[in-house]
Amino acid sequence: MKRTHALLLLVFFLISQSLYAQDKYPGSHQSIQFKRLENTHDLSAGKWGPYSKQYAGISHIPEIRAGVRFDFSVVPGYYRNKIVVPNVLFESGYFPWDFSPDMSAFTYRYELEWKDKVYVDVSYKILDSLTVLASMKCVNATSMPQNVTLNLMAWLGYPDIFPLKSLSRPQGSKWINAADYSSVHYGKQSPKDNLVTDGLMRGEIRDAAYLDGSAIRLGEQTGDKVSYQVNFKSPADGGKLLLVYRLKENRSCNLKITGIANESLLLNGTGALAVKDLQTVLKGDLNGDLIIEVTQGDALELNGVLLSDGKSDAELVDNIRENYPQIISNPQEKHAVLKYKDNPSYYGIAWDSNDFTVREVRNDELDSYFRKLVHNHVDSILNGNNKGHYFNVFIRPVELAPNSERTVSSLICTGTLSQVKERLKKLKTVRGDSAEAYKPVVASTPPDRVLPEGKKYELSQRLLRSTLLSNVVYPIYTQRKYIRHFTPGKWWNSLYTWDSGFIAIGLNEVNSQLATDCLNAYTTPVGSQSAFIHHGSPVPVQMYAFMDLWNKSQSKELLQYFYPRLKQYYGFLSGQLGSSTTGVLRSGILKTWDYFYNSGGWDDYPAQVGVHRQKAEKYVTPVITTAQCIRTAKILRLAAVASGNEKDAASYDKDIRKFSHALQSFSWNMKSGYFSYVRHDAEGRPLGPFNYSDGQDYNMGLDGAYPLFAGICTPEQEDILIEKLFSEQHLWTPSGICVVDQSAPYYQSDGYWNGAVWMPHQWFMWKTMLDLGRADLAFKIAAKGLDVYSREANESYYTFEHFFAKTGRGAGWHQFSGLSTPVLSWFSAYYKPGTVTAGFEVWIKSQKMSRGNSTYEAVIDFDKATSAHKRSILVCMDPSQKYQAAFSGKQLDIKSPYPGLMEITLPASNKEGRLLIKPTF
Repeated sequence: MKRTHALLLLVFFLISQSLYAQDKYPGSHQSIQFKRLENTHDLSAGKWGPYSKQYAGISHIPEIRAGVRFDFSVVPGYYRNKIVVPNVLFESGYFPWDFSPDMSAFTYRYELEWKDKVYVDVSYKILDSLTVLASMKCVNATSMPQNVTLNLMAWLGYPDIFPLKSLSRPQGSKWINAADYSSVHYGKQSPKDNLVTDGLMRGEIRDAAYLDGSAIRLGEQTGDKVSYQVNFKSPADGGKLLLVYRLKENRSCNLKITGIANESLLLNGTGALAVKDLQTVLKGDLNGDLIIEVTQGDALELNGVLLSDGKSDAELVDNIRENYPQIISNPQEKHAVLKYKDNPSYYGIAWDSNDFTVREVRNDELDSYFRKLVHNHVDSILNGNNKGHYFNVFIRPVELAPNSERTVSSLICTGTLSQVKERLKKLKTVRGDSAEAYKPVVASTPPDRVLPEGKKYELSQRLLRSTLLSNVVYPIYTQRKYIRHFTPGKWWNSLYTWDSGFIAIGLNEVNSQLATDCLNAYTTPVGSQSAFIHHGSPVPVQMYAFMDLWNKSQSKELLQYFYPRLKQYYGFLSGQLGSSTTGVLRSGILKTWDYFYNSGGWDDYPAQVGVHRQKAEKYVTPVITTAQCIRTAKILRLAAVASGNEKDAASYDKDIRKFSHALQSFSWNMKSGYFSYVRHDAEGRPLGPFNYSDGQDYNMGLDGAYPLFAGICTPEQEDILIEKLFSEQHLWTPSGICVVDQSAPYYQSDGYWNGAVWMPHQWFMWKTMLDLGRADLAFKIAAKGLDVYSREANESYYTFEHFFAKTGRGAGWHQFSGLSTPVLSWFSAYYKPGTVTAGFEVWIKSQKMSRGNSTYEAVIDFDKATSAHKRSILVCMDPSQKYQAAFSGKQLDIKSPYPGLMEITLPASNKEGRLLIKPTF
C-alpha cells in the first residue's frame, strides 16, 4: 500500500512538473547573459549582421573598436534594363521580409514588378563565424518570360568620422587621447555636465580633423583643467612630452603643466592641427597625474598627449582612406579574394552561375552612377569619381520561364588567406547538390501559435518584426567606443533615447537578450559622468521596457543589475542629481527644455511649439515630464522593495506626493478639462495656465491627459479625461487616438504629430486603461492600432512611422520600427497563447504557465503608492478550453471577447495575492 501511494505521488509530481514546465514566462525566449553587459553599450550580436548604413545586405565587423566594416549586397534587375539598388536611406524597392529572432538568417525582398509579379528574395544564412550563404531566389509570376540580372557587390564601410590625420610616432611611445582623462574641471557649469548628449565625455568634440576623431575643448573660462593618469617608463637618457592641439588662426593660449612635468607654455594657432614639443625631459618610471590647466588666452581644442623616447620626432601625416582592395580572382573557379588595407581580414566571394563578368565600380555611390552605366556591358572597370570602390560580380542573364523560379547561390567568407581559399571551395557542399537543397535559405521564423482571430495580422507582424531586426547599424559612437545599435530607421544613424526604449519593448516580444542589450545601451553604472545615455526627447521609456521585461521573466539578475542604474536615471530626470535643472521651479513641476526642445517626442505639439516661439523655456512647464516621473517613481518603488532596497521607498513616496500635489494644485484646468502647461514668474512661482492667443488652454491634447497615466487623478478628473480620449469630438479619430484635441483652434489635419496617429502614446494609454480596470477601452485602443497598421502594411509592405488620422494611410519613414513596436505588444497580448499582460501597477512576483497554455498561476503584488482600485490583467491561453479564475481563493469574473483571451478584473486591493486560472471541467 505504501509502495502504491509513493508511486502515485511520484506520478503526480512528474505530471505537475510537466504541467508547469515553463518556469519562466514563455516570451523570455532564452536566459539573459548579464555578465557581458558590464562596461559596454554594444549588442550581443554576431560579427555578421545587417549593419550597413548604405545598401541592404550583410556586413562583417572584423574589430569592433575600429569602426570599419565589410559590406556585401545584391543589386538585382532586368537584363539591360531597370535595376534595384537597395539604399537604406530612402525608399528603393526592397523590403525586410523575414528575420530569425537571433538575426542568424534573414531575407530581403526586391520587387522588380509590383506586386509580387517579378521579384528576387535574397536570403542570408550565417553558417558560422567566418561564413555566410546567400541565396537569391528569382521568381517570375507572370505569363511572360523574364531575363533577370544579379549584381553581387562588396565594399568597405568606414565610420562617419574618419580622421584626416594620423600621428607618425616612435615605437614604444604612448598616446593618450584628450577625451581619456581621469578628471576634468570647467569654470563654467552646464546643465549637461551630468548628461552629455550622445554619451560623449564632458567637453568632448568629434571631428575628422582630430586624431581618433575626438578632442576636448578647454579655455572658454580661465582655470579650465584636465588631468590624466600616466604610466610610462622613460628611457635612461630621457623622454619627451608632446601636445597635439588646434587653435584658431592668430589666437593663442597659455597653459600650465603640473604633475609628472612642470612647465608653462604658450600655444599659437594656425587653424590646423599642430604638435607642440615641451621642453620637459622625462626620466624614470612615470606613474602619476599629468595636469593641464588654461591660465590665459583663447579656447583650445586639445587632441591629446604623446609620451615618447625623446630620440625620434612625431609628425602628423595624411590618413588616406584605402577604398581599393587587392583583388585575387579566379574566374574559372568562380570565386574571388579581396584584401583591404584598413581591414586585417581577407574576404572571399564564390558564386555558382556560369554566366557572369567580374567588374569594378570606382565611384562613391551606386544609386545614380550604376544606373547610368546599366547599358555598359563591355567594360570591366567602370570609372566614376574614384571616391569609392565596389567589387562587382555581374551575373546575367538569369532566364525565367513564365510562372517559374530559379535560385543562384553565393558564399561570402572571411579569415586568413588560407582559410578563405579553403572555404571558397565549400559552396557546392553548403548549397547542396539536390534540387531540394538548392532552394534558397529562408529565415526560419514560423509564427508562434496564434489565435484564429489574430491570423489576419500575421503578415504585418512579420514585416514589422523584420524591420525591427533589420534596423541595426554599425558603427555608432558613444562612451569612447563604437557599438552596434538598433535605430528607429537607418535614416536616424544615431542614438535616440525614447525611440530606443520602445525598440526594447518590441524586442521583448522577439529576443529577450537583444531587448536587455538595448535597455543596457541607455543606462550607465552608478557614479558615471552621464546619468544615462541621452539623445532627443527625455521620455524614460527604458523604465517601462524594464518593467515589461521583469513581468515576463521575473529575473532577479535583471532586477539587481538595472535597479541602481534606473534609480540614477530617475534621479537626474526628477531634478535631484548632479547638474540636473529639471526641478528648479518652486512649483515643483518639472521641465526638460535645457536638454532637448521636445518634451514628449511629439515634434509639432502646439503648446511645445508655442513655448519655443515665445522663448519661454525658462518659465513654462509641460505636464508629461512630471507625470512620467510620478509613474517611474511608482515603478522604481516596486523594484526597490523587490530588490531589497526597501529604504528607498520612502524617498519615492515623498516625490510622488510632491509631484502629484504640484500638478493638482497648479496645472488642472477645469475649464478645458485638461491639465495645463503652467507659466511661472522670475522667482519660479506658478502664475497660471499657458494659453493660446485666443485665451484657450494651449494644452488641449495628450500632454494634458498624462496625469491619468500617472494614476493621480480624482474620480471626476478620470471621467473627464477618459471621455476626452474616446470622444470623436476630441482625441479619438477613425485611426485611433491623436495627440491634439480636434476641437482645439490649433489642431491641424496635416501635421507631423498634430493631426496624425502614432502608436507610442497610445501604448501608454492602453496600459493606463488596464491600470484603471477598463479592459474594454484597452482592447479598443489595441484593436484599432492593429487594424490600421496591418491594413497599410498588407497593402504597401511598408512599416510606416505614423498614420493620417482621417484616412489611416501611413506616412513618414517607410521602414520604421522604433515607436511602432507597440503593435508587436498588442498582437502578443491578444493573440499569442502564453502571453500575460498588465498595466504599470501590477508587479508579477512569480508565474507558471502550463506547457499547453491551459493553466496559469502567479503571485501578484501591486503599486502601493496608488490607492487600491480595480485593475485588469490579460491572459492569452489555449482557445479550446473554458476557464475559471480566482485571486487568493476568491472567484473572479472573466470576460472573453473570443476563445483564448481572458480579460480579468482584479479585486480593489493592494494586498499581494495568488492568481489561478484553470479549465472548467
